[in-house]
Amino acid sequence: MILLIKSIEDLNIIKDLATLSFVYFKNDKCSVCDSLMPQILRLIDSWNEKFYVVDCYENPDIAAQNLVMTVPALKVFYAGQEVISMIRFVDLAKLQTEYERIKNIIA
Repeated sequence: MILLIKSIEDLNIIKDLATLSFVYFKNDKCSVCDSLMPQILRLIDSWNEKFYVVDCYENPDIAAQNLVMTVPALKVFYAGQEVISMIRFVDLAKLQTEYERIKNIIA
């Protein structure tokens, strides 16, 4: 399930959750963003984690506050901390490895 983030306050609430929160930064003019998002979504759905999307074209302030100057970008937050950051190049194999490492730490 895709949940849209439309305000900085919403993102701050999501960042502070005690679960892994995957936040995907994209815009509608990015063909790479559009082709990568279903692949990431399938992976995250298989892990049963939350997936949030920020449209950087509609919400440039959210992107800027999170130092996202180019898309696609994926950031993962846990309990107020950024634990994974992939900007411009989202490597799904590396994401799988990092996810497993983090799940072992927080489990």
